[in-house]
Amino acid sequence: MKNRFDTIRQTLRHGPTTVRQLIDIMDISQPTISRTLKALGDEVVRIGSGPSIQYALRDTFRGFHSAPIYRITEEGKVKPLGKLIPVHPDGFVIEQTDDVCLHSDGLPWWLFDMRPQGYLGRAYASTYSTRLGLSPDPEDWTDTDVIRALLAHGHDAVGNLLIGEQARNQFLEMPLPTAVDRATTFPALALAVSAGAVPGSSAGGEQPKFCTYTERGHVLVKFTALDDNPVSERWRDLLQAEHLALKVLGVETEVFDFAGQRFLEIPRFDRVGPLGRIGLFSLRALEAEFVGRARAPWPILVNELIRQGHVHPDAASGTARLWAFGMLIGNTDMHHGNLSFISSHGRPYHLAPAYDILPMGFAPKSGGEIVNVLRPATLLETIGEEIWQEALALAEDFFALASGCRRFSTHFDPCLAALRNHLDEARSRIARLG
Repeated sequence: MKNRFDTIRQTLRHGPTTVRQLIDIMDISQPTISRTLKALGDEVVRIGSGPSIQYALRDTFRGFHSAPIYRITEEGKVKPLGKLIPVHPDGFVIEQTDDVCLHSDGLPWWLFDMRPQGYLGRAYASTYSTRLGLSPDPEDWTDTDVIRALLAHGHDAVGNLLIGEQARNQFLEMPLPTAVDRATTFPALALAVSAGAVPGSSAGGEQPKFCTYTERGHVLVKFTALDDNPVSERWRDLLQAEHLALKVLGVETEVFDFAGQRFLEIPRFDRVGPLGRIGLFSLRALEAEFVGRARAPWPILVNELIRQGHVHPDAASGTARLWAFGMLIGNTDMHHGNLSFISSHGRPYHLAPAYDILPMGFAPKSGGEIVNVLRPATLLETIGEEIWQEALALAEDFFALASGCRRFSTHFDPCLAALRNHLDEARSRIARLG
């Protein structure tokens, strides 16, 4: 019997296995396999049902036996969803409250956006990596490292999920947020985040930012450096441009200038009221799990996700319009983390409000070079002429707002001239679409 136990353990260390496969490997009867699996108790985890049942070996060397999963409702209530179980070789089993068990080879895709990443992720790692025994660079973390971080400090992550009892308790003990005084708090938080002292939420992106609460609710605040140089000046102009671009798209943001820094306050669309939350999944997470075409542009990926039933059909035109608008205003940074979907009641997911939409073609280069020109817009074939015309009208609205705005520096004037030429050139090509 001991040899049977060891053989099953050794087999399952390579990954989930069916009873039929175990019978073939061990050359014993199904009743004997079933008795042996039962005798192993919670060392093995059952996945699926019926003829597709598989068994996985629990991994006891990852620092936790299992972790409960919770969802925060839009009303701010904690609801149990199930538990997360580490299994060999590197995967996880999600055991839902309805007894459905699902297996993931690595970090479950719906946790991907909760991982510490970007500017705030590095700030988090700077503060907590040593005490967690992790690399100071979150890009080096394994999936298990990510879970360890979420178990320790996952009570205020992106979206509406909590992993572990500690995160649940931290959420329950959180005081109701109160609106901060922007003029004093924004510069102080910017200084603290820059020093790695206030990691905040796991919101991604490389622009310096922090999360806080104002009379407008939960907000994400981007900010520029205190430095008085051409690079900081350009980023101040770009935050103003982002404010205007989002205004055109119906997202109300606010710009504040305090003590030589510019702050762009953006509403968080994964938060509802003081405590409520909404599920949030980036296109990057959905693409990696369901499509596998990392280089494809937004519209192509979203159309495929719609075809598979993961995303609501309404997202097709909205995504195409955002992509076209971005192209027309010189947004060269439309990566898959800059488009997201919200989930209030499961699939299909709905397109989230726009964010990170700005003329990034004018962003300073890594060496500090200031850019005042734009490459010609790419007219993606999958976007029809009607959408391009709608996007062109929005881009003209953006240009009109930018041209009349007095908060840009004089050094942004060449960018506005380049944008005018960019739009005129694109208009002539769009007119030829049938």
